[in-house]
Amino acid sequence: MVEFPTNFLDPQAIFNFANTQSAGSWLFLGINTIVSAIVGGILLIFLVEVFSHKFGESIKPQNAFLVTLIASAITNFGILGLLAGLVSAVPSVSIILMALPLLVWFVLIKAFFSEMNILHAFLVAVIFFMLNMLVIPYIVSMVAGFIPIGLA
Repeated sequence: MVEFPTNFLDPQAIFNFANTQSAGSWLFLGINTIVSAIVGGILLIFLVEVFSHKFGESIKPQNAFLVTLIASAITNFGILGLLAGLVSAVPSVSIILMALPLLVWFVLIKAFFSEMNILHAFLVAVIFFMLNMLVIPYIVSMVAGFIPIGLA
């Protein structure tokens, strides 16, 4: 059983935690992050283009892969847990803790697609958050079967 460090701000605790994992698990996590960024970027480009044409906004979809890579890194490497730990210090923020992944997606989409209306950015964040939870892991597992590494 893996024991997570109790103090995430202590560099020695993070180093000890990183050393308890095998190299194969870190390699698989990196490959999974990259593949999910590629698959998610393609889906996000499609979704942003649909919203762009539907509502007449001029949006440049070049940043879609960067948005999904940052969000995948936040989700896969435990940064979301660190953010939840920092937010949980404020009393009565359980709603924020439940909506923290959606809030991260909204902030990233609004930051990288600044031309998008706030309501449209929120709708894209909600739709893509659902796709990220339901569809992307399924597609990534299908793609990972073709990666010639014994971990996939």
